Amino acid sequence: MIADGGGRRMGRAAWTAAALMVAAGALAGCSEAEPASATLPTTSAQAAPTSEALPPIGPADFPMPPEAREKTPHGAVAFTRYYVQLIEYVGDSNLDPQPIIALSVDCEVCERIASSFTEDRAAGYSYDDVWVRMTPYDDEAFARDQGFDVGFVYEQGTLIVRDASGQVVEDEGAAATGPLQSGALVTWREDLSSWVVTSLTIG
Repeated sequence: MIADGGGRRMGRAAWTAAALMVAAGALAGCSEAEPASATLPTTSAQAAPTSEALPPIGPADFPMPPEAREKTPHGAVAFTRYYVQLIEYVGDSNLDPQPIIALSVDCEVCERIASSFTEDRAAGYSYDDVWVRMTPYDDEAFARDQGFDVGFVYEQGTLIVRDASGQVVEDEGAAATGPLQSGALVTWREDLSSWVVTSLTIG
């Protein structure tokens, strides 16, 4: 699993998405961060209904935790952590990437990540274990006009891609990234009682 503040080894297939996110960094990273808002909307402090009253979201054996469904700045950070872990989980389990799409709205990088899983599996690619670290800057997100901004540092080790025969595919791999200033913009969906990602930036 992805580590929050500490490195950990990860499963093979997950980081087709991570490689894509790094490649997409030039695209997603073009928009510079705006100054954080000094105040939070009054609605941001409202908690979502209790988890017992909510239908589950996410894969049956990797559901979104209750803290990630709180309509609070802390909940926005917990959701972003879950979303990044969900990407890793979908890759490791070879599940349909639909949950990645379902928890995003008009997020180009999110859509490219989901597409990469589908395309790479069809090509017979697999991935060696990759070292990854995801460290949020703060326990609470910052309010924006469009939602809440969750900043974090992303690090990824060397990505080795293999074809169906087990041979390394040099052109598909990625070097270690080092620390990358990253972030996500999330907004609350009342119909889901959940946050969704509207923008994802790695690097």
